[in-house]
Amino acid sequence: MHASFLLVFYGNTGSSWLIQTLGNIPEVFVPGFEPLDEWAWDADDTQRLTWLRTVLAPPAERSGPDYEQWLSALHAHPHFRDPRDPAFVHVGFKMRSHSIRDRMAVLTSLRELGSRLVVLERRNRIKHALSLYRYHEEEKSQFDKSGVRPPSDIDLEVFQRWVTASVDLQRQSDVFWAKAQQVMEADALRRIQYEDFIDEAGKAVTMKHLTGFLGIDAPSYTPSGLEKATSDSLRESIVNFDAVVNRYTGSEFERYLSD
Repeated sequence: MHASFLLVFYGNTGSSWLIQTLGNIPEVFVPGFEPLDEWAWDADDTQRLTWLRTVLAPPAERSGPDYEQWLSALHAHPHFRDPRDPAFVHVGFKMRSHSIRDRMAVLTSLRELGSRLVVLERRNRIKHALSLYRYHEEEKSQFDKSGVRPPSDIDLEVFQRWVTASVDLQRQSDVFWAKAQQVMEADALRRIQYEDFIDEAGKAVTMKHLTGFLGIDAPSYTPSGLEKATSDSLRESIVNFDAVVNRYTGSEFERYLSD
């Protein structure tokens, strides 16, 4: 027996911490960091969808010709590596909603395979825009493994472009979620917010909720070593914080400025 899941996210929402932590659980097989993203694999929609359907449906017997054929099909992906333990119980990975352009085909596949879908988002548009700004404009990233990086002196015009990008990303996620509700059963769907696991207590609660939803037996787990690169305090993260407050006071984004 096995169970499968897909974590759909947009950038700077904590997806790397979540998928790495899930992948550290012995019975969980994560077949790639973001295997269907364009940077990872130059393939068309049909190839990506076929790979998704294949990887989420491993054979019951983990030895012999069926298992070898399954592995062989997955090695069409240049970065695929065999499971560290063929006796895995759960298989899943993360992807952006547009990694396969035919979103309905993805959702239909998940329903047919009995897979579960987790959609990861972020509530605070200003803090999300700041994360995007620091990542793309300043290369301040959790992947540096340097902890919280120095505050940013924000270019307000550039920052506004990232605010707009944040709004667009959330709108796309809302559309995807609405489609998922039309296609899949309610008990196969979960929506998770980044703000719910920004501290240690939140991480513990979120992991308990998530492993319970996915049916993963994980009384303990090894968390990812990734750490936030940006303080959750806007005042601590932005040198010209008062200018940002002045820019967005009276706008639809004012409610996101509370520090």
